[in-house]
Amino acid sequence: MGNALENSAEASIGKNRTLIERIQMYIPIYRGYKQKNLRRDEDRAIRDVVAKVLTAVKNDLANAARATLGDVEAMRDMERVRSKVDRYCTDVKKAVAGYSGVHASVKILESELDKVIEWDANLIDDVELLKQQSAKMLQDIDDNLPIKSDMRMIEQTVDEMINTFRERDNVMKNLVEEE
Repeated sequence: MGNALENSAEASIGKNRTLIERIQMYIPIYRGYKQKNLRRDEDRAIRDVVAKVLTAVKNDLANAARATLGDVEAMRDMERVRSKVDRYCTDVKKAVAGYSGVHASVKILESELDKVIEWDANLIDDVELLKQQSAKMLQDIDDNLPIKSDMRMIEQTVDEMINTFRERDNVMKNLVEEE
């Protein structure tokens, strides 16, 4: 019960912070892409945090998969969710070296950078939510509760994260304006 109260307090505190402050809680070097020499490092740092949490979620899902043994439908559902998380994690990791156009000597519009900062904050919030959902599923397994709704919730979150990352990816690729 104390954890729920602490999480609620953290959530309300987090909502009062600026987007950059929320991201800096996880990535101290983050400055919001404003300093040209830090853009590549910040972009990589965001994806590293997301990939690290996704790897932990993948481990939770692997542990939870044991609870589906013997239930063919649940096994299929779990494998679909695990596959989505795995593909998403791979996409996030693969993208780390990209976006050379963003980091070249070009003029980047401040309004576009603000969009990226907002997406970064959302990615981190979403991956933390996903981590909480996978932990809840493991707790439900320990408590001998059904996990079908947990799997659906995780899958919906991952689907939203994939869409958000695609939008961010498109913005990052189109951020440049010829000088």
